[in-house]
Amino acid sequence: MNGTTNNQRPALWERMSFGFGDLAGNALFGITGAYLIYYYTNVYGISASSVALLMLLARVVDSVVDPVIGYLIDHRILFGGRVRPYLKWFSLPLGFLTFCCFLPLPLGAGGRLAWAYATYLVMGVLFSLVIVPYGLLPNVMTRNREDRLSLSTFRMMGATLATFLVGSSILPMVHLFGGGNEKLGYPLAMAVAGAVGGGLALIPFFTCRERYELEANDSPVQVLLGSLFHNRAWVIVTIVLSLFYINLTAFYGLSIYYATEVLHRPQYFGGLLISMMGASKVLGVTCSPWLARHVGQKLTIVLPYILSAMGLALFAYGPNSAAYLVAVFGLICFFQGMTLPVFYAMVADSIDYGTAVTGVTASGMAYSVNSFAGKVAWAIGGSLSAAILGWGSYVPHAATQTHTARAFITFGFLGVPACVALLSVLIILLYPSEAEMTRILQPETPVEPQSI
Repeated sequence: MNGTTNNQRPALWERMSFGFGDLAGNALFGITGAYLIYYYTNVYGISASSVALLMLLARVVDSVVDPVIGYLIDHRILFGGRVRPYLKWFSLPLGFLTFCCFLPLPLGAGGRLAWAYATYLVMGVLFSLVIVPYGLLPNVMTRNREDRLSLSTFRMMGATLATFLVGSSILPMVHLFGGGNEKLGYPLAMAVAGAVGGGLALIPFFTCRERYELEANDSPVQVLLGSLFHNRAWVIVTIVLSLFYINLTAFYGLSIYYATEVLHRPQYFGGLLISMMGASKVLGVTCSPWLARHVGQKLTIVLPYILSAMGLALFAYGPNSAAYLVAVFGLICFFQGMTLPVFYAMVADSIDYGTAVTGVTASGMAYSVNSFAGKVAWAIGGSLSAAILGWGSYVPHAATQTHTARAFITFGFLGVPACVALLSVLIILLYPSEAEMTRILQPETPVEPQSI
């Protein structure tokens, strides 16, 4: 990675503005994760099996698109190797396509399915064109590991704030604009969300500075990919971060079903749980740098994940009291929030670690494949949520669901995240030690640890 003429560290305001990118990205992609399955099955009349297939097909498309974007960045084919211009050109189209995903065109069964497939697949491509370059910004903004953790903290503040907003504002907007008519309420609510999200995604383009250039690399794709899979740190953090997305889609995709069919509460209680997830994760994110400085990055993932798995058991077997459920779910999400800045700081570090140990610079490919893996996991989680409904013989609009359907919903909403947490603990223990990472990724100059 080549230096530029200005090697100043990112100021506080610049690090804060960086977080708006994931506020936008998480809001737009989170909306599809939280509400699109419900919209497709209960509002637009598409079968759960067709939705599950769509989620997997979208990731097949991503398997081509994401590495192509990484290749474009590594070979400087677009924008001279800069990453910020991608945000300029693709942020607003991403917001528009998010709106289109919820636009119920009056078509027949085949036409509805084709419209859903077309809009969701294009939305996924545009998301890649925004989120892959955005994710590489820390690598061109700073080489300092403390700064990268700080950038990741603000990024995750934005992401968790997006979760809160997705849970607290979307359904009220649907009801406000639709007056009980969800076919009217959803597109109007998504028009607002798409416009705001697309605008927010532009903020890092205007405020963040690229202080370092990504080195041009003329190596063929197979060499770039080969270097990634010889990068132990990158492989491990990619797997664990992908597992996190499966956990997230379980919470997003099944919260309404769990609230209405298992807890026998109104839909808004599912939205309340999502809102609590966002608010609690913000608190966890703010505590993450403090914990990482005291116990290291690996234990900042291990300890909170163990505690969150214990919290899921308390949630499942505790009383059906609104106050109890909201409080315990908030505690679960607080612990999970503590892991998030560390995940993304590890991604940035692992990219430079790979360059040091393999001698191959593959920054664009590394982040694009990492992003692709996360979206595959998101698709697996979304498809798994839809499949769980089918396996449990869930019947939309039924007055009451069978015991089997409720059991499957409970497993999807609570059991899957618990399994993800425990599996992640085992895998992250294989990540290089703090001493090894510090030895290989020496900062340019000694710096004192700083707060976010």
